[in-house]
Parts: sequence; C-alpha cells; structure tokens
Amino acid sequence: MLLFQDLRKSIFDTVNERFKISENDVYLDDTGHSDITVRVFRILKSPDGGENVINDIITSLSGKDYVERVASEGGYINVWIKRPYMLHEVIDSIEKFGIYPNVFQESDRVSVEHTSANPTGPLHIGRARNSIIGDSVYRILSRYGYRTVRQYFVNDSGKQMISLYTAYIRYGGPLTIDSLLENYQKIYRDLEKDPEIEKEIERNIERYENADPEVYGMLRKIAGVMLDGIASTLKRIGIEFDEFDWESDLLRDGSVKKVIGMLETKDDDGAKFIEIPGKKIYLTRKDGTTLYFARDIAYHLLKAENSEWIIDVLGEDHKDHARSLDHVLRHMLRIENRLSFLYYSFITLETGKMSTRRGNIVTLQDLVDKTYEEALKIVNEKRPDLSDDDRKRIADAIATSAVRYSIIRVSAPKPITFRWDEALNFEANSAPFIMYSYARATSILEKASEPEETYGTEMDPEEAELVKMMYVYPYYLKDAANDLKPDLIAGYLISLVQKFNDFYGSCRVIGADPSTYARRIRIVKAYREILSDAGNLIGIKMIEQM
Repeated sequence: MLLFQDLRKSIFDTVNERFKISENDVYLDDTGHSDITVRVFRILKSPDGGENVINDIITSLSGKDYVERVASEGGYINVWIKRPYMLHEVIDSIEKFGIYPNVFQESDRVSVEHTSANPTGPLHIGRARNSIIGDSVYRILSRYGYRTVRQYFVNDSGKQMISLYTAYIRYGGPLTIDSLLENYQKIYRDLEKDPEIEKEIERNIERYENADPEVYGMLRKIAGVMLDGIASTLKRIGIEFDEFDWESDLLRDGSVKKVIGMLETKDDDGAKFIEIPGKKIYLTRKDGTTLYFARDIAYHLLKAENSEWIIDVLGEDHKDHARSLDHVLRHMLRIENRLSFLYYSFITLETGKMSTRRGNIVTLQDLVDKTYEEALKIVNEKRPDLSDDDRKRIADAIATSAVRYSIIRVSAPKPITFRWDEALNFEANSAPFIMYSYARATSILEKASEPEETYGTEMDPEEAELVKMMYVYPYYLKDAANDLKPDLIAGYLISLVQKFNDFYGSCRVIGADPSTYARRIRIVKAYREILSDAGNLIGIKMIEQM
C-alpha cells in the first residue's frame, strides 16, 4: 500500500458524496486541459439537469487547500492542483523517508511464476520476454507493499525432459550444456527416421514416474546443468528466483495422484480425463503416467496454500491451457485465491523469427552479448577519456538495461521487433536516454552546496511541469500494480525524463539566487530518487556517469 496524499481519491470522495460515480470517472489528465478530470455526463443526465449538483461539487472542490482552480466544461469537471502543494508532498517524503511515495506492507502474499522454461537448452529471446515481464511485475508489486515471491516451475517430468535424458543415455558425451543440447537436437532429427526411439522415450517416462532411481537421479543432474545455465543468463540482466519448484517432487510426494483423486474423472481405455464445457482434458495416458495438466493443477494448489494472489506469466499460445486451468481451479476445486494470467506476444529480430528445438535459435545470451558489443562501440566513441574498465562497466549496464527496456516498454499483448538502433538510442525512447538523464542529475548534485532550509515556491513553467510529473508517480505505480502493466512505468520514465530535460534547459540551478537554488536543488535530488526508484522497477541500472 502506497502512503501519499492521494488527491485523485480525495476528489473522487468529494464528488461521490454528492452523486455516485465510478473511480474510473476520476483520472489524471495528460492532455494539458487540467491536472485531474472528473467525468460528469451521468450527473448532467439526471432529471434536474444536474447543474445544481455540479455547482455544489465545484464549490466543495474549490475550498480544498490543494486546489488552485476548478472549471466545468461540457461533461467534465477540470481540476488544477497547486504546484507548491505537489512540491511539498514530494520533497517532504524524500527528506523524511528517503523515498516517494512511502509504502506500508500489505498482508497479502503474492506468487509470481514466470519463465518456467523446460530446462532443455539455453533461454531463447522469445521466452526471455516472459522473464523480463515477470521480474518487472514482481518488483512493482514488492514496491507497492505486497509480500511477493518469485517462482520457477521446473518441468523435469515431461516428454521433452525425458527425451533429453534419453538422448544423453543414447549418445553419451560430457554433462555440459553444449553436449546435452547437441544430443537433444540429434534425437529429434533421428526420431523422424527411427520409430523405436519414441518407444524408448515412452519406456523412460514410465520408469521415471515409477521412481526408478537410475532415471530420476540422472535426469535431475541433467536438468540441474541446464537450469544453471538459464539462471546464470537471467542473473546477468538482474533476474533471480526465490524458489525453484520441481514437477518431480509433486509426483514423488503423491500430490499429483491426490489431485486426480479429487476430480471426477472418466475412463478412456485406461486414460483418465475430465470434462469441462466444450472439451475433454486428459490427466493420464493409457499406461497410467500423468500428463502436464494434472501436474500443473497440483502445483497451483501448492501455490494456493501459500499465496492469496497467484500470477502466471504465459505466452499467448498458452491461453487455452490457462482458461482450462482457471475453470478447474475455480469451478471444480473451488479455490478462492485471486488468480491472474498475464499473456504476452512474441518477439522477432530484424533478421527474422526465432524457433526452438531444432537449433535455429537466438538465445538471450546471444542478444545481450550482441547488445554489449554495440554499446561498447558507442561508449568507446563518446568517452575515450575513461579507462577500459570504466567503459566496459558502462557498456554492460547499458546493454542489460537496453534489452530489458526495449522489451518491457511494449504492452505485453503486442508483438515486438527488437532493433539495436532503437535500443541504444541516446536521444529518445530508450534505456540509455533515461540513464543519461540520471547521470546528468548526479553531475548537478556533485557540484551542489548545502541549500538553505527554506525555499521559495514561485516556479518557472518548466519547473512546475517537472514537479507535477514527479508528484503523479504513485498513480502510475498503483495502476501498474493493479493492472499488471509494467509498460506503464516505462512510459512514465520517458515522460519524466522529457520534463527534466525541459527543466535542465530552462532553469539554472547552480548559481541561482539562494531561495531559488534551495528549491531547485531539492527538485533535482527528488528527481534523481524517483528516476532511480522507477527505473529499478523495470531493471534499468542507473550509473553516475555515461
């Protein structure tokens, strides 16, 4: 829960006392017409025309100590907020708590499951969008005050993993990522020519579900090698996990069998299935071995024991699975937890689409390495005065931030084409553009002397606009948390930086008169704190020089 003076809520309460409206009728106005706008069409349609009610609302709002003016225009009431009020709210929070807005811990626990890629090879960049969205959602919800946990569901029991194990047993070689991946690709090529391999995989699935120690032990080692590689790559861009939950544990402790027993199943020549509106869902094969859907139900019941809100980040091709899972959990097993599925679309590079399994993949590691190379070229050109180590450090921060920002800035349901020239653009909508602004603010603060305790509140227009943009940060944070939309934070950051650039170009800080300096240096400090806080939510690494 965010702790700040929520003027949008205050205005809503004032209006709602006189005429029942929706909270969505009160919103931030980014068109320049006002600061906060209230939709009042329904008031105007009331039997008496609503004019008396609207006049009463305007009178009440005009008496608020934070309101500069109020005006009715058509079906809207426009409200302007006093800039000194906004300035005081932001600076007071920064100086008292070191953060704006302050936060109070929520009681609800939240599970954010993301990535959960089968550990059969390196993470390709399409699946990396899952990781980047999931980690940003985790950071936003944690910042909002939820007790949040990051979870990875390790599919070490499915057919792909058994195929990886079978390939290792068939072809041998060292227990390394490269060797395992080469064998994995080889077995899928050989499958097309040799049907006996399919039978061998099926036998190994049965052995695994019957807890054959030889299969179980080796497969866990193989999965561990692959998983370490995935985790290492994600850690490079600042993504880590609190829990790795293994499918096989749910099989071995009887959770999956328990789930099947809880459901009203039907039999199809030995295979067990359930019926939901419009379809059958199989939980086991004819030989009794379980299918992924059954294991996923068991996993969600486990999460439901420990979290009030369960969030799954999924590719858009998993919508049908998620709808079926939602139906089973809510309507057949009657769980009452809040359940959210966050879908994302695919990524392509300028060179074309990515694929899996057959070797034609662009990995996240490839993307980060390539972006680092491009970033280092730019840094070497712009900052020949720095040491090699400093240029490499800056290039690494730019590369990892650029990859994350380029992916998170686009709304999850929309497809992305990743372009290096856009990702590394220092002049516009990019991570380097944001990071450069942070370095610029840091440079001002490094030259600053201690300001006076009091400051004037008469602001230039560019200064006032920056103050407004800082003040509204909690609303973007709140909406991003409630709607699971980290792209709102990316958009906010760009708008904030643009306002600071206008301020920087028009308002002298160092050398201004003492009262003006005292105010402006506080604004710069608050700006840097908010920029850093918001940037961290989407994984941007702020550095003090660029």
